[in-house]
Amino acid sequence: MSPIKQRLLEAIERTPEPLLEQTLAFLEFLTSRTQSAIAPDFDSDFDSDTDSNDQILADLKASLHQASSGQTFPISELWDGINV
Repeated sequence: MSPIKQRLLEAIERTPEPLLEQTLAFLEFLTSRTQSAIAPDFDSDFDSDTDSNDQILADLKASLHQASSGQTFPISELWDGINV
């Protein structure tokens, strides 16, 4: 058995019974999606011919500035339109 499966089984053993149904529903939700929907291929947006390190760094700095200056979305809005 792989280490991750062993850890999952150990976590299940420690999980209170009322949470097991929710945990199972979440796991089934995750496995019903394709891998690309769960973990998008971020490299697909990167084009080494047109995306320079300078541009990537500038984008990262802009994102960090937006986050540090409070230009964020309320967490309550992050799930809008997602039906689980």
